[in-house]
Amino acid sequence: MLIREDLEVPTFSLAERDRRWNIANELMEEEGLDALIVYGDREGSAPATFAPDTFFTNERPGSIVIFPKNKEPIAVVFLTTVVEDHIQAGYTNSQGWIKAENMYVGKMGANVVQVLESRGLEDSSFGVIGLDAYPPFYFDGAMPYNTWQTITEQLPEASFKKVGNRFFELTAVKSEEELEVLKWSANVGEKMCQAMLEATEPGVRENEIYAAAVAACSKNLGYTAEILLGSGPEFVGWGPPAWNYRPEEPRVIQEGDVVLAEVFSSFGMLETQHQPAIAVGDVHPDFEKAATVARQSYENGVDLLKAGTTFGEVVQAMNKPMQEVNAWHVHPLIHSISPYGLIGVGDKLADLPEAKNYGQILQIPSIGLDTELKSGMVFAFEPNCALGKRVINLGGTVVVGEEGGIELNENSTHLMRG
Repeated sequence: MLIREDLEVPTFSLAERDRRWNIANELMEEEGLDALIVYGDREGSAPATFAPDTFFTNERPGSIVIFPKNKEPIAVVFLTTVVEDHIQAGYTNSQGWIKAENMYVGKMGANVVQVLESRGLEDSSFGVIGLDAYPPFYFDGAMPYNTWQTITEQLPEASFKKVGNRFFELTAVKSEEELEVLKWSANVGEKMCQAMLEATEPGVRENEIYAAAVAACSKNLGYTAEILLGSGPEFVGWGPPAWNYRPEEPRVIQEGDVVLAEVFSSFGMLETQHQPAIAVGDVHPDFEKAATVARQSYENGVDLLKAGTTFGEVVQAMNKPMQEVNAWHVHPLIHSISPYGLIGVGDKLADLPEAKNYGQILQIPSIGLDTELKSGMVFAFEPNCALGKRVINLGGTVVVGEEGGIELNENSTHLMRG
């Protein structure tokens, strides 16, 4: 296993702050903009599903950041508690990047307009992060309708341009400091998967396995908002366990089951993902075959994840073992992470007879296949092979290297055996 006990807790320096702020100014310079408006999703959701605001603030997620060109950013936060936390951080020398005079309370369109007017920016040209599609969470963008409508209606002399996709391109390559934070996240995720393996045996309930992972995450200084999990001698679902969203009994693990999960580990707003599949005793031969195919897909992808390769070439290589056995998929094979943006999908999703009973099933598209990979980009590998009603999902987090992928974790990249 790649579990590390010698890692020091990483932090972000002022040099990292300056690097990120320079990215903002570079973006504004090349797009001919006066300022950026950056929408950050609410905290409390992993810890935020869309959080470019924290990239510039190093503060709690959930603000709207206004970033005037060649000046310091302004954060419009959602509650006074954020201000209280900012004051507390000053007592303990914690390092946030927003000055007190640049923090305003009231995350609403009208308040954003007031701040812009007070800074003389009401007739400026703005680049907006939060309007572009951000799959798989916000296919229509994350910015709320009322917030955006108010800003545009009350600033009739301003101009606005979507720059979310260019922001992705400028931030997809991670700095050395960010990579250290990702290594910490990956190490926590590795321990979460190990805890799940150790908790899995006939007679335990799914929630006990889930609890073991959450405890391992907190104990080792990580954060997770949810874990996708299911089990059975056959299993075709993919999402949080049903007892997370409706009242029902968790399933009891039995001999011959496979436990499938997706583990999200986050630290410093940088996430890694891990795909444990745990065989409970002797399992059906189709599971064993699917595990072999998924592992080959993983290896193909790692070998090709190097600078100069296109993302589409990686996706094609990962899909080839699935094609050879006529497998289908429950979800994409690979996607970029921290931030999301590139998605690689296999040939067939939800390929089950029951699918014809549904009103409409739109296939998830592959996105960004022509993108040339650069060292330091980060991807979640999740090759999943479904043979009939038996699915195996393996994988973890891999960084683009010069000669091939750099694996940040190991135990969930093989079929684990309880």
